[in-house]
Amino acid sequence: MLVQPNELTSELYQEIIDEITRSTPAEALEQIKAAEDFCKSYLFKFDLKALFGDDTAIPPVTPTVVDYNLKKTIKIIASYWLVRKANPNVSLDLFRDDWELMIGTKETPGWLTQIKEGYLVPGWPYRPDDPATPEDESENSQVSWSSNKKRTNHF
Repeated sequence: MLVQPNELTSELYQEIIDEITRSTPAEALEQIKAAEDFCKSYLFKFDLKALFGDDTAIPPVTPTVVDYNLKKTIKIIASYWLVRKANPNVSLDLFRDDWELMIGTKETPGWLTQIKEGYLVPGWPYRPDDPATPEDESENSQVSWSSNKKRTNHF
């Protein structure tokens, strides 16, 4: 896992996190995992094991690429979802502004959306090719094509 629950204190004070989660660390962990999965859906063309690691592997795989902006994005998303759950003395508008900066909307795409669309290239490794499939997933081209077999008519 890229972000640990104690790292959310860079976005929210610990007493606010404790108030929202009712001192249950599993709640913060759940929101962090959801935020990581949300980010993974945007970053599907990159090597997700290198960016996020793999907790399900034995032994667990730690991330090999350290990108503090990605960590910040996960913390913002997890904090936003925590604050939406219960809003004790926290301005939700500030978190919504951070959300729009990192995710964005259709009209003004944020950081993750621009990476997904190929406008920003963070220098992360692309996912490796899966030899079990006919396509080469490791190609980092933004252009894709497909075609039908040429048809010939006989009269």
